[in-house]
Amino acid sequence: MKIEIENNTFIEFDEMSRLFFYGQNQKVAQELVRSLKRFANKKALNDLEELVYGENGIEIYREKERLNEKNIDLHFLQDNASLYQEVSFDRKSLMTDFLSALTENVAITTELEEIKNHLLKIELLFNEQLRQISNNISSNLTDLSFDDLLKNHLFLSYAADNHDFPLEMMDANEFVDEYLTLLGKKLEHQPKETWIILINPASFLMTEKIQNLLEGLSVLTEKTGLIHTFVISQQALELAYSPNDVPSTIVLAEDVYQMPDFDTFRKSIENHYPISLKMSDEALCQNFYEIVSSIGGKAKIAGKSYQNMILLKVINEILGLESASFSINFDELSELERTYLSS
Repeated sequence: MKIEIENNTFIEFDEMSRLFFYGQNQKVAQELVRSLKRFANKKALNDLEELVYGENGIEIYREKERLNEKNIDLHFLQDNASLYQEVSFDRKSLMTDFLSALTENVAITTELEEIKNHLLKIELLFNEQLRQISNNISSNLTDLSFDDLLKNHLFLSYAADNHDFPLEMMDANEFVDEYLTLLGKKLEHQPKETWIILINPASFLMTEKIQNLLEGLSVLTEKTGLIHTFVISQQALELAYSPNDVPSTIVLAEDVYQMPDFDTFRKSIENHYPISLKMSDEALCQNFYEIVSSIGGKAKIAGKSYQNMILLKVINEILGLESASFSINFDELSELERTYLSS
């Protein structure tokens, strides 16, 4: 996949159902988010935007096929408000899609017709009373349509701790389950390729909720085949990673580096490691995500285990990146490891 971030400048990677974009290069991360948001706008570029992206607009390719923004829905979760808006009765929200689809619900339609009949009876009663004061004045009650019902008579609340609260009073962490359910309902009603863009989710969601959200999105991906998840974060999230996540990880450093499949990843590290690599696959995977955000970084590295500092330097060397200086105060280091980190 190729996504244009400036005119004829692309970020390129192998597409997978879930991708992690981690690293120090926030310029590229911001340009990626900017392009995705403008692509989601689904409107022609103005003159100033053409200076950034060119006359052809934002180009995104899958293989060699250029993607049409009208064929893809993009949802951005980047703060409390963005998650709240999706579960509130807001313009173009998932909740609005869900409630609007109820216009086809037979039970609701039947009850709405009953209300209309009652309104006609009330209108007749009004007119009977009005005839006591005038033979020329009459009343007309407007029909209550489904849209009127939603727009003027609907108020959503959230039940918690035996109290009902307005939705806007709730924290985003409370809405993760509802968000996943609403997304699933929309895909049932309107099957369409959907991209979920998570931007620095640790800034507004607890780790447990981020894990729940990603697991729920994975379930929907397997069920529908329609969802692609992009996680864009300067710092790696504290998740339960598996070796299968490694090739889904793209490091944003001086350049953009997508990690290979785990077997290739491990073999490459073993070939460059200063001593025999004793870590299990699970430990190597976990240690990788503990240092992934520091790959290619310039700041002095401190506070990490000696194994992680060695792993960081090895990966930097494999990618052709310079390593920052390390603080080395660990008795556990062998002379060879100490010499390697100091080199």
